Amino acid sequence: MPLAIVVAAVAAISGFLIGYDTAVIAGALEFIARDFVLDAFTKGVVVTAILVGGLAGAGASGSIAGRFGQRPTLMATAFLFAACALGSAFAEDVYALTSWRFGLGLAVGAATMVAPLYVAETAPSAWRGALVSGIQMAITVGILSSYLVGLAFTASGEWRMMLGLGAVPAVLLLGGLMFLPESPRWLVLAGREEAGRKSWRSLLGGEWPEEDLAVIRHAGDEPKARLRDLFAPRLRPVLMVAAGLFLFTNLSGIDAILYYAPEIFRQVGFGGPTGPILATAGLGAINVVSTIAAMWLIDRVGRRPLLLWGLAPMTLALATMALALSLDPGGAISGTVTLICLAAYIVAFAVSLGPLPYVLMSELFPAAIRALGMSLAAATAWGVNAVVSLSFLPLMEWIGIAPVFALFAVVCAVAFAYTKRVVPETKGRSLEHIEQNLLAGRPTRELGD
Repeated sequence: MPLAIVVAAVAAISGFLIGYDTAVIAGALEFIARDFVLDAFTKGVVVTAILVGGLAGAGASGSIAGRFGQRPTLMATAFLFAACALGSAFAEDVYALTSWRFGLGLAVGAATMVAPLYVAETAPSAWRGALVSGIQMAITVGILSSYLVGLAFTASGEWRMMLGLGAVPAVLLLGGLMFLPESPRWLVLAGREEAGRKSWRSLLGGEWPEEDLAVIRHAGDEPKARLRDLFAPRLRPVLMVAAGLFLFTNLSGIDAILYYAPEIFRQVGFGGPTGPILATAGLGAINVVSTIAAMWLIDRVGRRPLLLWGLAPMTLALATMALALSLDPGGAISGTVTLICLAAYIVAFAVSLGPLPYVLMSELFPAAIRALGMSLAAATAWGVNAVVSLSFLPLMEWIGIAPVFALFAVVCAVAFAYTKRVVPETKGRSLEHIEQNLLAGRPTRELGD
């Protein structure tokens, strides 16, 4: 088995942690609110703390990974995951819990950027899409696991166990990373070409193609990349594509569904102590299966077709759900339609906006500024995620659930048009080939040509 697959499997544990630590709040929130006496706003603050931390962690991790390397940065992230999960479990009040959740967010944001970068720079071109999207698959497994853990502890209300169990995979991630090599591309950029060649041979076998290595050398000879370089005319369009896809991902409604699914199901008529969380776990299972299918499709069908084929049914499902909720609020029919539409939405999301922003952001930026570019794109994701999550419950109380999901449908329709206009197809292209097209001045739509 090529070592590159082992790297992807270990890095995917960070995806599991992202999914588990962000979504476990769905099952724990009711019990936290009971113990700490929280209202709608403070519940939103507890949920959003990890997302604000994600914004900060994603924003800072690019320069850290660029300076110290991807593997050491991911190791530090694993340690932070473990420490903050345990801190959350032993929090004595809502202020301590919010602080520990913010620390978890720092780890979540860093992992969102560093793990796809590490996998993309160590994977063969023919498998890169599947291996990077494996992180998104792991996120969905983490989300489902958090729902099942929530279901297991629903009767006892042991929210501290729900939060504390996140430390276990963090320790596994830290242990696995200790035996893996650094990215060969980072090593060459750091002036350690012989170490980079050795890493390439251990990861992929054979020698590094000289024409690709020359592109990395050239990038290393240029002045050190700065954040403001991303806004230069040559790179701004790539930044807009990468950040834009994450913007649409988090405005499409997925965050509200993942974090507040039990609350949504209660509003549409799912009763009892376990009914909402069972329905939520069902959505999580659909998410996992669909993301596994996406991993198989992504290097066969391609990035661009999957985005378009996913966004169209996402728009239709959300619009249908909003219509049903407006015509039959709280009724049995609208409850059934909501469950069907959310399931269809999750399937479509899992093969499109779920994995593909991670894959494309790891492919489009040039080597010298890839870490900073991915850092800013990931920060966009967590910033918008925080806004959506904090505002969802108050917005639903203000205008109602049907108009909120109608807004999400409009976002998906706009995302479809945006993708059709600017997103390239990068299937099977080396990172250096894409970079050469960018340096030649080709528009983003043609970077994979």
